[in-house]
Amino acid sequence: MTKAQIVGRAHSALGKSDLENTGQLMAPAAAPTLAHAGVEPGDVAAIFVCVSLLECAK
Repeated sequence: MTKAQIVGRAHSALGKSDLENTGQLMAPAAAPTLAHAGVEPGDVAAIFVCVSLLECAK
């Protein structure tokens, strides 16, 4: 592969979460991301994740 492609996107629920780790936060977004891209799990060569830890404005 010579070019990277963004083919699907989704996000977890917004706001504070009581989940213990990033993996637990990412899991619910996996199926909608694949559906958005129109691919099956076996079609995926790599997954890149962006985690934002922005502090809420007061």
